[in-house]
Amino acid sequence: MFFFKLYQSSNLGHKLHVEEWVPTVNDALMITMQLAKALQYLHNLGILHRDVKPANILLDINLCPRLTDFGLAEYKSDIKEVSLENWKSSGKPTGGFHKKNMVGTLIYMAPEILRKELHTEKSDVYSFGISINELLTGVVPYTDLRAEAQAHTVLEMNYTEHQLTAAVVSDGLRPVLASEDLGIPSRLISMIQKCWDANPKSRPSFDDIVNELDFIMEHRKVKNVEDMHIRPCNLHIDHHVDMTYQESISWSTQGELLVGNASSATDPCFRTWESYDEPLAYRPILSWGSYATCGRREAMEDTHFILPHICNEKDVYAFGIFDGHRGAAAAEFSSRAVPAILQNLGFTDSPANTLVEAFLRTDTAFRKELDSYRKSNRCIQKDMHPGCTAIAAIVSGNRLFVANSGDCRAVLCRAGNPTALSKDHVASCLQERERVIRHGGQVHWQVDTWRVGLPALQVTRSIGDDDLKPAVTAEPEITEHALCAEDEFLVRSFKQHYHYLHEV
Repeated sequence: MFFFKLYQSSNLGHKLHVEEWVPTVNDALMITMQLAKALQYLHNLGILHRDVKPANILLDINLCPRLTDFGLAEYKSDIKEVSLENWKSSGKPTGGFHKKNMVGTLIYMAPEILRKELHTEKSDVYSFGISINELLTGVVPYTDLRAEAQAHTVLEMNYTEHQLTAAVVSDGLRPVLASEDLGIPSRLISMIQKCWDANPKSRPSFDDIVNELDFIMEHRKVKNVEDMHIRPCNLHIDHHVDMTYQESISWSTQGELLVGNASSATDPCFRTWESYDEPLAYRPILSWGSYATCGRREAMEDTHFILPHICNEKDVYAFGIFDGHRGAAAAEFSSRAVPAILQNLGFTDSPANTLVEAFLRTDTAFRKELDSYRKSNRCIQKDMHPGCTAIAAIVSGNRLFVANSGDCRAVLCRAGNPTALSKDHVASCLQERERVIRHGGQVHWQVDTWRVGLPALQVTRSIGDDDLKPAVTAEPEITEHALCAEDEFLVRSFKQHYHYLHEV
């Protein structure tokens, strides 16, 4: 309950990138000063925050900032002790050292942290500079977009994690600097540049920063400088956004509502899928489990479902995972809609056709619901086009059916050897590239691979992504396999996990 009073205007990241709030110069200076004083106080106590960013800055009803999330904070003396212990014992940092010191959020991390050096007060200063520049520009660092979900996609499109790290550390890459054109004080812009200097010793302390901000604010007061918005603003300055109508929609619930609109699967005339199974064939005994974690992202965009005993048939199972991009909406919707449709379709058709129908119906329903949502008063961000790749499997007796749309993967372990049950639908595949072009889509080479359309997606099939339809289709590719006693387990996961395992 403690945070509710301080969360009336959400966090600064949400305010900038979802509500697309445009502060005045005085608003920006007030937030900058109070954040600087908060960090000055921490540093005087010997505490390093280590994850300064807009998402960790809560705003009250008067837009006064509160620095939060001290999960990574440490006393500077404790960090030094851990470092000395590790260097004494092995001559180099251990894995524990990396976990304790290589922390934060990549786009706000100082070059020395990316080099795995010790975190100091000046590392917080760097993150502060990146965050204040984001406040002034309204742009997610290293992108040209204000919408956070889309900006993360563009960031990944332009840089891999290693490329961005190298560019920041070796090439001196920094976000596009705020401009004086809209009344931002030149001394404030200069201060930001000093804060993100490559050399930590050249960065100011928060004592210096507070003194500089005092001078800037006093100068504006003496000169009676007119306050103004620092960017073009769509809302009138006195316009109050009624948050009653801005509540975020539950896409999981919307997907589940398809159950009521789908046909019932209780018709006694439905035939079963037993015709796809030989009476004397091998009958696998299934056990199952799942694990999901957010990883380094700010929010979880991936979902899954487990659906044992479809229509109360003991030998029929369904499983699916959905890898969201440009936001989590499509993945959340699909994780409820696909199993609901599978249940309602029952055994009216072959397992392969049932999977295709479930994907296509989910895609159509999601895009319809999304369009309705964008037109409503509930939606703040109108230019949103979330999507997700998907892979689902049905096990019926000794038959395994896999439906894949995108770059999720399924691998069967047979007699200790991996067997791929899916292939990636990406623009680097010639056949997929040609299919996209035939259906009116555009492909282009960017950074290190082929990509689709202005959003520059790598995948060529997905649920959602309505701005790229029909070229980026939701229709899955189906594979069918006979299971045998040598089959040990089936793994389905996202492409990134397989890349990581390959590197390891």
